[in-house]
Order: sequence, then structure tokens, then C-alpha cells
Amino acid sequence: MDENSPQHPGLSRRNLLLGGGIAAVTAGAALTGKTATAGAQQQLPAQPTGHPSFPLFFNADGRFKIVQFNDTQDDHLTDRRTIEFMARVLDQEKPGFALINGDVISSGPQNPEQVYQAINNVVLPMEERAIPWAITFGNHDEDSVDDAGTGVHEKQMADFVRTYRHNLNPPAGDRAFGHSDVQLLVRSAANPASAAFAIWLLDSGNYMPAEFQNQAGDDMPHYDYIRPAQIEWYLENSRAAEERFGQKVPGLMYFHIPTYEHRDMWFGGPSKSSAIDHLSAEKKHGIVGEKHEDVYFGSFNSGIYAAVRDRGDVQGIYCGHDHINSFYGDYYGVQLGYCPGTGFAPYGLLDGTRAQHTLRGARVFELNENTERVYESTRLVFAKDLGADMAPAKQPIDAPAAFPVYVTVPGAQPAPTPEPPSQTHGSGEFSSHVSSFFGSSR
Repeated sequence: MDENSPQHPGLSRRNLLLGGGIAAVTAGAALTGKTATAGAQQQLPAQPTGHPSFPLFFNADGRFKIVQFNDTQDDHLTDRRTIEFMARVLDQEKPGFALINGDVISSGPQNPEQVYQAINNVVLPMEERAIPWAITFGNHDEDSVDDAGTGVHEKQMADFVRTYRHNLNPPAGDRAFGHSDVQLLVRSAANPASAAFAIWLLDSGNYMPAEFQNQAGDDMPHYDYIRPAQIEWYLENSRAAEERFGQKVPGLMYFHIPTYEHRDMWFGGPSKSSAIDHLSAEKKHGIVGEKHEDVYFGSFNSGIYAAVRDRGDVQGIYCGHDHINSFYGDYYGVQLGYCPGTGFAPYGLLDGTRAQHTLRGARVFELNENTERVYESTRLVFAKDLGADMAPAKQPIDAPAAFPVYVTVPGAQPAPTPEPPSQTHGSGEFSSHVSSFFGSSR
């Protein structure tokens, strides 16, 4: 059986996590140079204030940076290198916004507390630096519900992350689908009453049932897909933004499970599949990067790429899911691409060898509102280039990181609220952010 083609959710790629021994590590390996006892809480900087209509702002020079992580995918004892790598990327890039694009955690947590600890470990690098951030959900985030009976579904996870000061996930409410659909507007530096860019986050679901309309789904892809209602939501909010600001607002779109067109671009079309086809497509579509596994798209192609292409405002669609694919290209006017897996716990390249963690990475997006397109460029940052330990065995932290004192942990006793400290914003010039949003799905 191909490693990315589960016969049912219980046989998904989560069962291919590194099997070769779990190595303990000493205290001091985590992000802040210390570990915390489970359930402990820590004080972090207060949220800066800003204009209430826009959650994000271009810098005074018209620039803005986005960092994409995905597939951090671990339990409550996260591999320390995942946390360290995220921290180093954020310190190096100083983005105005960061996201974890699905598969935030694995099936590993055995109880609700461990679910929230696993999430906390990987969102703290953004939160501690007062960098606005959000998550999308992937196919693995609810795995612990079935595997360990934790009872923590995406809705509970979404409610939890929204209690972080710097989180921009939308509030609860009726949605088109899922729990992470949101449109985040980036305010123009040149025209503060207008949005110069839009960041779209969608929930691509998790798994499809084993049977469709009384027909076995054995020959179908087993992953979920962007629903027509979400496409309608995108189109409605895109048109609303155009009406509000007098022009289409350029943007980028992020969700976990890739589109059919990601695969089609690599080979140059839906009916092509050879290495020769790819060589031609590489030239035609300007493809950069690597493909080490199939493109594992959802059960049905509901047309998100076609909708984006026809609408003409979203300039790129970026996904995760396939940990050892890192390519991107221009597919008939819309950039399609991957960020490879960020986390050190799930499968990588040539598992069990020194090459396993070669593609652990993050993707950086550079925006410049002084240019016509605004979206200027993208590049990858690899853990191997930032001094990461490339040993194949997992290196778990000794204990889960402390929750911030202001975060609501379901089932935990509330901590007393101390006076907030003076602001120590970790991302310098990006100090004017507010955790509001425009156009969250209904």
C-alpha cells in the first residue's frame, strides 16, 4: 500500500511517524531555553492595539512578510527541533503574520490536556514574539478523537486557540464548512483606509467516508476537499471587498490538502504523467522545487482553483499535507505550491537515515504594496540551513511548555490575572496589529 493512500482513516500517514526509537532530551532544548511542568502557565506580552477594521498592517515602507509552517504534527512532547526551528525562522524573518497550515498536531495525545499542550507547544513561537498568527486544520488534527478518545474536535481546538492574544482565527458561528475559514485584510501603509492585500485561510477537511451513496470508495482518494459552499463564501467576500475598496484586493490562499491542479501543473496537464511531460511543464510553468511523493488531493475536485483563476484576485494557492514536496509554479496565472513539512516527528525523506529531515522547512512570502502585484516573491527556509540537528530519531521535550496565563484551557482551573508587563514585541516594526478580522465565513 502506498504510504499516502490510507484504506481508511486508521491507516493514514499518521501511522508512518518515525518508528526508530524515541530519544529523550535534556531540559533546555525547548524554545525558551527551559521546559515547564504540565498545566503551568506563563505571562506573555499584551496584544498591541491598532485600527479595528484590519487585523494586519503593511510596514511604513510598504512591505509585509508572511511565514507559512505546516505539518508540525506531534504530541504533547513535541520534538524540540520543531520548536527551535520555528523560533529561528521567526527571529530571522520577523514576519507580520505567520500560520500553521494544517496538521498542527498528531494522533499522539491520549487525553484532552495533551491535545491542548501539543497545540500550545507549536503556537508559542509566534505568541511569545507577539506575531499575529492563525492555524488551518488538516486531516490529522482530530485523529486523537478516534485513536485515543480525547473528544477534542476542531471546534474545541478553534475555541482554544482564539483565547491567545495574537491569534487571528475567526470566532465561532455558522460556517460554510469547517472551523478555519477566514479572510484577513492587510491595511495599506499608503492609504490607511484601504486594504492592500488579503490572506485567505480555508479548512480543507480531513477524511472522506469509506462509502459514497452506497458505493464503496476504495478507488477514490481518501482525503477531504474544499466544499462548494466555501467557494461561494470566498467569491461573496471577494466581491464585497472589491465593492468596499473600489478595486479587487490581491491575495494569497492557504489550506492544507492540495488541489488536483497542483498535480496537473507538475506534469503539464491532467492527462500527463511522465518524466518527459514534467520537463516540458517545468519550463512552461516555471516550476521550482522538488516532488518526492504523489500529490494527495481530495476525493472530488470542487473547483477552488477554477474559481480563483476566474475571479482574478488570489495570486497563489499554497498547501502542506505532502511533507516531502516543496515545489511551486505558475499554472495559467495562479501560483500553486507547497511548503514542505515543518515538524520533525512525522515522516520525512528516506526515514531512518540522515536524509530524513532534509526537507523540514518553512515558506516565506514577501509583499510590497509599492509594486503592481503586491505579492513579490516566495522562498523556502530549511532547518538544515539553520543548524538543526539532523539525527533521525525523535528528540522530545522533557515536559510540555507552559500555557500563557491568559489562555483558557478547557477543564483547567483559571489562573489569576496579573498586571500586564510592558510591551516587548518580538517582531520590531510590526508592532501595530489587532486581533480583529474582516470577512470570516458565516
